[in-house]
Amino acid sequence: MGTPVGMSMIDHNEKPRLRLRKKPQQERSIQRLEAIMAASIRLVTEKGVSALTMSEIAAQAGIPIGSLYQFFPEKAAIIRALHDHFTKSISGTTTTVFSGVKTREEARDRAGESLIKFYQMFTKEPVYLSMWTATLSDPDLKQLSTASHDRIITAFLADLGDLVPEEDQERMRANLKLQILSTGEVIRFIAGLPEAQAQIYIVQWQKFIKATLFDI
Repeated sequence: MGTPVGMSMIDHNEKPRLRLRKKPQQERSIQRLEAIMAASIRLVTEKGVSALTMSEIAAQAGIPIGSLYQFFPEKAAIIRALHDHFTKSISGTTTTVFSGVKTREEARDRAGESLIKFYQMFTKEPVYLSMWTATLSDPDLKQLSTASHDRIITAFLADLGDLVPEEDQERMRANLKLQILSTGEVIRFIAGLPEAQAQIYIVQWQKFIKATLFDI
């Protein structure tokens, strides 16, 4: 997994239940944290978030349960770490969607193309859907998703530049928020469909996104 998830997690303004208890310094601690994250991803993929337990994570990671609690106070903190990991992947796609666009038509085309990328991402890695669903059921985790949306929207507006007049910025921000939320629901729905049926919904949703992107 490269740099272990959680290395940048210590944020003293967030709820303690979501906070990484210690930042690993020694190689052994780094390896243990990587093992915890890898085990968590495997278990979430196999069983879903709701069935995830701390004892099972420790067993899968091959570490004592006490070592797991040295890093994470509870399961929600592990979900938060996984959320960070997958949000970085999603942000890498979303924050460049409108980069370099010159016209509204080009922006509409980019928005439609991005839907395909998200669909492929979520079907290739089912754990994305599990993590996304988990953040909706926990108020503290839901705030993380809200903050992530706000960062993405700010990046979108920065790239759109002169395509959105200053007096329309707040309405555009609201429109982008609604598009992000609704696209999430669409992807969750079509991810479980047969490919041929999923493609029908994708094409129709692309048309909707392109038609309403600047409907402000």
